[in-house]
Parts: sequence; structure tokens; C-alpha cells
Amino acid sequence: MVTKIITQIVVSFTIIALTFAATIYVLPSFIELGTSAGELLPIIMIITVGAAAATGLMLARTVLLPLRKLAEGSKQVARGNFRSEFHRGVINKSRLKNADEISRTVLTFEMMRRKILELEKNLDNSIKSKHLDVQQINDQLIQKEMVLQRANAKLVGQREELQRINDELSSKNMELSQSNEKLQKLDKMKTDFILIAAHELRTPIQPIVGSVQLAEKGMISSEEAWKSIVVESKRLSRVANYILDVGKIESGTFTYDMKPIGLRQLLESVTSASSKLASEDGVITINKEVDNDEVMIVGDKERLLEAFGNLISNSVRFAKNGTITIRTRSNLEQLLVEIKIIDDGPGIPQEILPLLFSKFVTKTQENERGTGLGLFITKSIIEAHSGSIKAENNTASGGKGATFTISLPIQPQRITSTLAST
Repeated sequence: MVTKIITQIVVSFTIIALTFAATIYVLPSFIELGTSAGELLPIIMIITVGAAAATGLMLARTVLLPLRKLAEGSKQVARGNFRSEFHRGVINKSRLKNADEISRTVLTFEMMRRKILELEKNLDNSIKSKHLDVQQINDQLIQKEMVLQRANAKLVGQREELQRINDELSSKNMELSQSNEKLQKLDKMKTDFILIAAHELRTPIQPIVGSVQLAEKGMISSEEAWKSIVVESKRLSRVANYILDVGKIESGTFTYDMKPIGLRQLLESVTSASSKLASEDGVITINKEVDNDEVMIVGDKERLLEAFGNLISNSVRFAKNGTITIRTRSNLEQLLVEIKIIDDGPGIPQEILPLLFSKFVTKTQENERGTGLGLFITKSIIEAHSGSIKAENNTASGGKGATFTISLPIQPQRITSTLAST
């Protein structure tokens, strides 16, 4: 089957041949009329060329133009440009059937281009849809991540809170353990105090009852019995006063009558009745070394006498045939005076030294007893006078015994007048 393009070419060449044949056929007629062949040749050439040109134009319209469109469109497609059209208008089966091969190729190429554009559009829509889906998934993931972060932060906060609670519980447990130990110590100290207090109360009562019974039987004189009763009664009164004073200190009803007092006068009162105190094993000598006779303090004389008396009594109890020294050192610039009470006894046991001024603290040795309240009362009295008290053994200085150091403020008016007079 001959294609349409070949048919058009054959028709074109047939027209040229017929035109040339017709010209040759008409040529003898013109020669008979007296026209020469040289004159007719240009006419023949013009007719022939015109026919050839018409045929070429027809072939160019039919073949070359569609091929040029196809070539240009192929370049655009190769560059990825599917927007350039090869043919405008509707393309259907009837048009494809009636078109020649080149036109059909162009139309087919145009259909392919349109299909690609449609696919590209569908692909773009699909990509956009997938992009939206991915964006939604990403947003959901971000929300989930935020939820997880909040949950994690909450868990971290709960963990920190649990750690804090655990630390608090550990601290409270330690405090409870320490408090329990303190309570056990206090309970033991109270038990010891009760035993000691019972002994201290019973100790003076037995000699009193014994002296009365001996005097009734005439085994001792009434005067001897009376002396024993007086001594033991004072001892009984001292124990009772200790217990009462502790109760007043803890309830805040321990009162003071503050007045100016000369330091030397106070120390003279302390030692006046006890310059030589008899102990069970011998005699104790008390020496005073006052550095400034003009020093004045403000305080309750009776309470201070009680405090110093407790210290000296404590030193006398443990000093054996030794000496107790009371030494003062005044600091006029700082308005403080230190009073040291030094003994040459065995010293303070190390196990009770840190708790020496607490209640019920005592050290029982052979023939030595105490309530464990005297130093507690003494510390309370000194602190009520804005002072301080401490105790240490003399081993650091190479000696023996112990030293109690009391610091008290000096009355500034008296110091000012003293400095002015000098």
C-alpha cells in the first residue's frame, strides 16, 4: 500500500511531467506559426520551473513543516520542557486516521506530550498530597515528641522530688537516730541522776537519824549530835537547792538582781569562809591573784557566789592535799576580765569533758559522788551575766589538774574613770 506522502510526491512529479509533455506537444504548433524554438525555450523553462516550484511548496507544506515542528518539539522535550505544543486543537481517532505518516507522528508526539503533562500534573498532585500527609505525620510526631518531652520532664521532676523526699527521709532518719541516741543518753543520765540524787539525799539523812539515836542512848553528847545534824542538813539543803534551781532555769523563773560589784570583793566573799577547806584526805589551800583591784562587774552577787562556790567545791572534791588558785586577767580595751580557777588534782576524765556543763553529767569514783547539776547551774548563771565558761585539763602545759576559765564583761564607767585618773 502506497503511503500518502509517496502518493503526493508521485502526483507532483506526474504534474511536472504532464506539464513538460504538454509544452512539447504544443511546441510544433508554435513553430508552424513562425515562432522559432529559441523564442519558445524560455517560455517552456518558466512553465516547467513554475510547476516544479508549486510542487516543492506543496511538498514543503506536507513534509518539511511537520518535520521542523517535530524536531523543535523534540529539543524542548529533551530539555524537560513539556509545555511547548506541537499541535493545537483536538486530536481524535478520525483525525489520526486521515493524517499522513508525518502528521500522524506529530499528532502522536503531541498526544504523548499531553499525556506526560497530565501524568506530571497527577504526579505533582500526588506528591503534594503525599507532602501534606508527610507534613501531617511530621506535625503529629512533633506533638508526640512534645508530649514525650513533657512526660520526660515530669518524670525528671518526679525523680528529683523522690530524691529530695528520700534525702529528707534519710536526714530525718538520721535526726531520729541521733535524737534516739540523745534520748537514750538522757534516759540513762536521768536514771543515773535519780540514783545519785537518791544516794545524795539518803547520805545526809542516815547520819542525822544515827546521831539522834546515839544521843538518845547516851552514846554521844547532844552537842556532838547537833553538830552532825547541822552539817548533814546543809548537805541535804544543797542537793534540794540544786534540783530546785535546775527546775527554775528550765522554766525561765530563775531571777537575778543585777548590781555593780567589785571583782576583788566578790572573790574575797568566795574564799573568806574557805581559805582552807578540809577534804577527806587533807587540807586544800586557796590562793588569789587579782591583777586589778579597780575592776567592777554588773551581776547578782548571790548567784555569782553560788556559781564560783560550785566550781571551788568541784575542785576541792578532786584536789588531794593540793592548792587551788584563783587568778584574774583584765583586758581594759575589750572590757573583759578572765577568772581562772586552777587545781592540781587528777583532771577531768576525757569521756565527760565535752559534756561537762550538761545536766546529770558526773563521774563516780571511789568515795566521790555528785549530782551532775552544779556545773550546769554554774554555766547558766555565767551566761545570764553575758559571760562564758570553759574547762580544760592542764596536761597541755605540762601540769596536772584542771582549769575553769570564766569571762565576764567589765563595767565601762568604772574603767573610764580609772583611766582618767591615771
